[in-house]
Amino acid sequence: MTCLRSLPVRNWWTLRVKVLTDPRALPHVALSQRLAGSAVSSIVRPLISCLANCLVRCMALGLLMAFGIGCPLAAPHLAQAEEWQASLYNEGLPTHLVAVDKKRQTFMFFEKKSPLKLKYTYPCTTGQLPGDKQALNDLRTPEGIYFVEYKIASGLDFKEYGGIAYTLNYPNPVDRLRGKTGHGIWIHSKGFGIEPLSTRGCVAIGLKEIDEVGPQLTPGTAVVLADKMDENAQPRPDSSTANELRRLMQNWSNAWASRSVKMFDYYNPDAYSRAMTENFTAFRQNKERLFKSLRFIKIFNRKINVLEGPGYWVTWSEQLYTASNLSTEGVRRLYWQRDNDQKFRIVGMEWTPRDLGMRADFQKGQLVAEAPLQQVSDASSEAPQRPRLDMPEAAPEKAEATALAAPQPSQDKTATAKAGQGDKLMAANDPLVPRRSNATPPAEVNWGARPAMEEAARSEAESAPKGAPAKPADQAAKPAEVQQAVNLPAPTSVPAPIAAPAQANAPVAAAAQQLSLTPEVRAALEKAVQAWNADFSARSTNIASLYDQAKYNREAGTPRGYSYNSTMRELDRRFAVPWLRLISRKPKFEIQGSLAVSHCEQLVVAPNGMEQGVRSFWWSRDNKGDFRIVASQFKPEELGLAADYLDQVSDAASAMVEKWRKAWEAGRLDEYIEYYADDAIQQGRWGAKNIQKQKELLWQRVQPTLVQITGLRLVADKQGLRADMNQVYADSSGHTDRGTKTLLLRFDGKAWRIAREDWAPLGAPVAPIGEAGQ
Repeated sequence: MTCLRSLPVRNWWTLRVKVLTDPRALPHVALSQRLAGSAVSSIVRPLISCLANCLVRCMALGLLMAFGIGCPLAAPHLAQAEEWQASLYNEGLPTHLVAVDKKRQTFMFFEKKSPLKLKYTYPCTTGQLPGDKQALNDLRTPEGIYFVEYKIASGLDFKEYGGIAYTLNYPNPVDRLRGKTGHGIWIHSKGFGIEPLSTRGCVAIGLKEIDEVGPQLTPGTAVVLADKMDENAQPRPDSSTANELRRLMQNWSNAWASRSVKMFDYYNPDAYSRAMTENFTAFRQNKERLFKSLRFIKIFNRKINVLEGPGYWVTWSEQLYTASNLSTEGVRRLYWQRDNDQKFRIVGMEWTPRDLGMRADFQKGQLVAEAPLQQVSDASSEAPQRPRLDMPEAAPEKAEATALAAPQPSQDKTATAKAGQGDKLMAANDPLVPRRSNATPPAEVNWGARPAMEEAARSEAESAPKGAPAKPADQAAKPAEVQQAVNLPAPTSVPAPIAAPAQANAPVAAAAQQLSLTPEVRAALEKAVQAWNADFSARSTNIASLYDQAKYNREAGTPRGYSYNSTMRELDRRFAVPWLRLISRKPKFEIQGSLAVSHCEQLVVAPNGMEQGVRSFWWSRDNKGDFRIVASQFKPEELGLAADYLDQVSDAASAMVEKWRKAWEAGRLDEYIEYYADDAIQQGRWGAKNIQKQKELLWQRVQPTLVQITGLRLVADKQGLRADMNQVYADSSGHTDRGTKTLLLRFDGKAWRIAREDWAPLGAPVAPIGEAGQ
């Protein structure tokens, strides 16, 4: 963005009349300059210039009046005919919002603390011309409801932007529906003060002011840009319209969760097709296909907010979507207009994936929703997906972890589940660097629970000795899809005291009763736990030597679990995979009578998914004095270990993404296709061979010239790693586009490869850094 030249003062507010257009472009000025340049004496030159000005002004005014056209100086008022005065209602107000009064050049920041309160008010500057923005480079600031997307904290011209900018989502779906163009509307500052009406469409405030309010301009903050906004007017009483729209959004969510065709009745198909990059027919067909293929869908909305814009309304909510194939969370926005039958219908949508902690709350049973939720629910391919609305923030504290597959030096740091759930987020223009992110497995994944042991349990029942009590029917494994829906921890049976074998060695038992957690005992236990972890990580059959076959599952005071044979069969099944990675935190020990107990927080990652939780072993000394496992238990729990896993694999994964990008940009087909799995899916194309054929035909006609990616984020997924990023693409034909690229990366034991590639275009021109406010 190139705003007008700033004055070397902090804020200059002298009352003066500004020339809103270049005076040299006016015909009377051009004529006077030509006359002034002729061989006329300096005495008569001013007189000729004055007469020329008067003559041209009169001629221009007469012609314009004859054709019914306003004079150039009145032209800006044409845009003012639809100037919008914002109104707020108590119903559905967000906790904080920004409002800009363009007429008074005033920036306001509100907080809702019963009632709405004005926290900050600053002078600001907006576009050079009054009225609502309509087109690219029209020098106007748009009017409507917008939202903060992300923060740009580097790479900016200090004089023009003050070094910090917050981007807005102009044009929004209603803007596109109305045919508005342009892009790059920011809230920023200026390095040397501001003056009224001096930007190309952005909103600028002072350096001190943006430092004060900036930290509160978090992604998703509502921004009301209006011609008039009275900060002294209290929000109106609850509007029936606002309440109706909040109800409609919840009903729409319920219809979606129920996989009902009634969901499509909430849309205006024609308007949706014009406002979005996806045709409504294609959108409906895709949703109907998902409705048939998914076993369940759940939609959780937190508080539904609502604001009125110029001729439309916006509702939005933090939303958790979980289904049998996907679990994701973010911010959902719906744009509403009245249809011909005067009913509100959706004309556009926006979906912003974001880590909100809803999935973790859901798994803990602590999620509070806006309304009673449906137990059926599908949201996978929402199109289009805008970039993640992220702000830079500090990385979470790293937990102590040790990767057995790739040894790492241990570190004594404390960690909590909340620390693991943090994100290291980046500015829009940050380089290709992975973001440390804890991504809990989707709700349907339940690796540590009973499904993994169903077959072993049946085998145990068949091989149980005569006289052994039969397992109650209510302990039978639940169907997989039910466990996926509830994601409960692994059931634990009631401890049942069992007499020790008669042939047990009495002196050893007496020694065991005297067990205490001495430094020698602790060292021996640590060695035993490390041996189990190493054998498990290496998928070694030597792990069986760590179990006491005679005593296993027969010691008094231990949880009654699976038999020794069933446990070995389960380990064999787990070891059948081509690779396995174990991340383990430092174990904790306690003494329970004659037994030692170890508790270790662990994450296991394998080709078929991941699990994390607390693994406990009960240890007893054998005849040689070595510790052997006599009971075990695994309790699934969200512990934030996925962040530690990402720390260990992010370098390799991000390096692979960069090599893939370079091969794509250079058009090296053989190298490019090497980064795809044989069964990869790329936007409807199945298999690496089909992807290669399509690219070969395409690159014969046009060659890629630019592939630029920023804001890479890696998130642990049940199938591997999900990498999403902002992408800018250009080819030799002059075609360019930008959007969100999402890659599902799968590790094959040697390298990371792309298993799935999805692309969601933004449908807006690219705004390079330094060219905002277009």
